[in-house]
Amino acid sequence: MSATETVSGSAATAGAVSTSLPGSRSASPAYDSHRLSTPPPPPPSKPIPQDFRSSLSAWWYNSSYKEARYAEERLLRRMSMFEPSAPPPQAKGWFGLGGSGRPDAQHLDSSAQVVDESLTRVETQVGSHGLIAKLRDVFIPTPDPSVAPQHPVDPVPAASSSASSIASGSDKCRKHHSKHAQTPGKYKDYINTLEISSKENQNSKEAVVVLHGYAAAMGFFFRNWDSIAQSANSTGRPAYFLDWLGMGLSSRPEPHLLSSPANAPVPARVARAEHFFLSSLESWRERVGLDKMVLVGHSLGGYLASAYAVRYPDRVSGLILVSPAGVPHGEGYKYYKPSGEKNAGDLDDAVDAAQMEMEVNSEPKGEAKQWRENREKASFARKSMMKFFVWGWEKGMSPFSVLRAIGPWGPMFAANYTTRRFASLSDDDKRDLHSYVYNTSVLKGSGEYCISHILAPGAYARIPIVDRINRVKVPVTFIYGDNDWMDVDGGKASVEALTKAGNKNGSVHVVEKAGHHVYLDNAEETNRIIREAIASLPKP
Repeated sequence: MSATETVSGSAATAGAVSTSLPGSRSASPAYDSHRLSTPPPPPPSKPIPQDFRSSLSAWWYNSSYKEARYAEERLLRRMSMFEPSAPPPQAKGWFGLGGSGRPDAQHLDSSAQVVDESLTRVETQVGSHGLIAKLRDVFIPTPDPSVAPQHPVDPVPAASSSASSIASGSDKCRKHHSKHAQTPGKYKDYINTLEISSKENQNSKEAVVVLHGYAAAMGFFFRNWDSIAQSANSTGRPAYFLDWLGMGLSSRPEPHLLSSPANAPVPARVARAEHFFLSSLESWRERVGLDKMVLVGHSLGGYLASAYAVRYPDRVSGLILVSPAGVPHGEGYKYYKPSGEKNAGDLDDAVDAAQMEMEVNSEPKGEAKQWRENREKASFARKSMMKFFVWGWEKGMSPFSVLRAIGPWGPMFAANYTTRRFASLSDDDKRDLHSYVYNTSVLKGSGEYCISHILAPGAYARIPIVDRINRVKVPVTFIYGDNDWMDVDGGKASVEALTKAGNKNGSVHVVEKAGHHVYLDNAEETNRIIREAIASLPKP
């Protein structure tokens, strides 16, 4: 990956930028005094729809990918260190569905030239801590489901190097949306990547990597970018925030790559879904040029960060799990053998979880098990709606597919969630976050379909992390909100399992006045815990 190319910028770049392959560590921002003029900001977010008429208008004039890029940039511009050098690309499409989005990237193998619009954004503003931020697409191979293990704890086959994991004959199944790189060679997918680094740490072989959860993307961390980047920088590490493959503004391969046949054993089903994300993260690591990572994962991102640490133990130097999903056992759980079926949890558990995420309580109620007290308070109609929602989840539906299907009601439906769930945010933050949530959610479905393969109804993992965590040898920090519907007891049980296995570097923290999105609900306290966890790790 050492070949160097010259990439021609757009008119906004006022010239050519010399860089390396996207994904290589040498493709870093310039740290000299040269700076390009700052382009104008994207148009402000539209008001959050309050009725059908405003929802219809937001849906009618939406162009999906372009609006999603605008929404992302609005959040990024909250950082003084970030300065994009090109506006989001234009998109075409009907009513925001299937817009043309990102232009095709002319990306070939490592020996060929690369021309990519993301590389026109390498000039950024130096922040007060010597940090600068840039956004780029890191190209990776499309995950190959044929090399997925039969059980999540199986070792990685020696022949399944992530750099060559391309399924033979699978091109016919790779009809991605237009933002997928339709080019020759093996690097056909990309991961949307925010790098925040300094001149001192830009060549570090170890970094802090932050992974978002389900129904989210890296922009959800807009209240944590600065703090985590400074914490990483103080230990000599850069910080990266990623959109998972198939989510956010990363490319979106066909969902069959993570789906299993209906008659597949559950361990194989889980392993294949996990492989989609774990192999793509491993490919991203190789392309960026890191040897090790401190993984910070929220919700599903915490689950996958833990699974990655089990599968690639030599690549992880620390885990910080923020309200991680899939940790504890479900009700009536029995240890999962490589064959057989078991139902973890039930619809009532799942309804409770979904309802807690949709509602905001003015006073914290304590840890996760206490939310079951609300079960009888829900109306019959609401319980019925939630049960149908969860039934669809188990059948392979996605909440995003519902959002796309309801068309002009979509923006209003998303507004109901963002305004209630993030009621504590400022009006500007809520408006920008709503735009980001809606516009990233209506893009083509891909990675979102993992949910029914990894989690059973009730939001319990089919192969819980607590049964694998004893294989992790690095420090593990669990963070929960005191009104969190993720069960803190799962974190406590995991720390016990770590201790029994000889790893005494496990800890559990509960943040006051916070729910599942603890990093947004109480950003200051969450940032403090993450900062201390990063500082406690050996420096690279």
